[in-house]
Amino acid sequence: MSITAHFSIPTHPNAKIRTFSLPPLHRPNRRNGVLLFRVKVSSNESYLGMWRKAIDREKKEIEFQKIAENTKNEVEEDDDDNNNNEDLEKKSEEFTKLLEFPKEERDHVQRMQVIDRAAAAIAAARALLRETTKVVDTDISRTPLESDGTAGVQEKGNEEVDVLVPQSGTPELHTLDEKQELGMQFSINAEEATEALNSTDGVLHGVRPDGSKFWKQTGVEVRPNGVVCRWTLTRGVSADKSVEWEDKFWEAADQYQYKELGSEKSGRNATGNVWREYWKESMGQDLGSGLLYMEKTADKWGKNGMGDEWHEKWWEHYDASGQAEKWAHKWCSIDPYTPLEAGHAHVWHERWGEKYDGHGSSIKYTDKWAERLEGDGWTKWGDKWDENFNQYSQGVKQGETWWEGKYGERWNRTWGEGHNGSGWVHKYGKSSCGEHWDTHVQQDTWYERYPHFGFHHCFENSVQLREVHKSPPETSGTQASLFS
Repeated sequence: MSITAHFSIPTHPNAKIRTFSLPPLHRPNRRNGVLLFRVKVSSNESYLGMWRKAIDREKKEIEFQKIAENTKNEVEEDDDDNNNNEDLEKKSEEFTKLLEFPKEERDHVQRMQVIDRAAAAIAAARALLRETTKVVDTDISRTPLESDGTAGVQEKGNEEVDVLVPQSGTPELHTLDEKQELGMQFSINAEEATEALNSTDGVLHGVRPDGSKFWKQTGVEVRPNGVVCRWTLTRGVSADKSVEWEDKFWEAADQYQYKELGSEKSGRNATGNVWREYWKESMGQDLGSGLLYMEKTADKWGKNGMGDEWHEKWWEHYDASGQAEKWAHKWCSIDPYTPLEAGHAHVWHERWGEKYDGHGSSIKYTDKWAERLEGDGWTKWGDKWDENFNQYSQGVKQGETWWEGKYGERWNRTWGEGHNGSGWVHKYGKSSCGEHWDTHVQQDTWYERYPHFGFHHCFENSVQLREVHKSPPETSGTQASLFS
């Protein structure tokens, strides 16, 4: 038995046609614009059955597609797991390689990265300050300095003088990079001293490849306090005898906790340049408190044949309780008859200091001033500020900017802030131009409670100092004393 079904499909050009997948068992005929399809369906399989099979086939295709996708995802996940495992193994190998380097070297690299970032940030901040704080006013009675402590330039007659008033509550950017640089220099000096003291070539004199000559001495001495010092001294002269130098390196220790490492370099040349550089770092146990302490000292001085001279002194002290004290003094001068541009000086000074008690109290100060010879007299100007806070955020910040003419005329401006921990700050100040302000503002209190570089940083950074060996108990006598 057979069933014949006819489907009429319009062929009008605007008619919408939906296509079906039907097997064309017979060639289609066209009658009066109508396409005739003749589909032959066997008696055992109706069109409804075919439709159901098509639906089932479509469902199976969808399920198969899902299975295929799931399989693909599982494979990808396995690949990811393999990649993750490979990445983990690779990272583990790299980490193991890092562990092969000494901890001190890894810490040194990390500190260098931090210092580089800090130096870049400080340089950007300084550039921003230079761009935003230049204000010129030609009348002293119209001082451009505002009560919030901005910077300005004031002109006294024909002279422009740079006047910088520190922003209240702003940390001193001018010392952070210098402290980091000093710490790096101490590390370099310590490595140099250790290398010089541990040199075992046995050569006491000779000629170097550049033609310079050198003479070397070594020895051990016992100081009156029982500290044993091992030292080396090298003197040299250049091939043309235009430069002479002397380098001293030493390490010292007693039988207990005291250790010391230092050097002193000096020299001169044919053009009249003279220089001297001294540094020392030490550690020991305070007899009164029993606390371990560390101390660093540096002293640099130089003078050229033109009479220009500069001098720097640094001192730092830390102990295990968290107390820290630091100060520095810098000074330089040039020939007072050297012609200068407006705002430049012949003599320049800077002092700064910090003191922390380890419990949240701190004292900080900065004092900068300059001197300039003008005919028969000196003009001077400068600025200074200080702050003193206890552990409860109660304290005072204050400062002064000043100028003094060669005939005794003066100008100054003072400012201050009183902090009582209540969230309100008392701001006050006055100037010799008649300015005056006294107000209270709602403002948070900020101050540096603890040093950014403290005892533990200093201890970890002083690798060579910690490696100095204690003196043996049987050491006695004195040999070739270097410090007599």
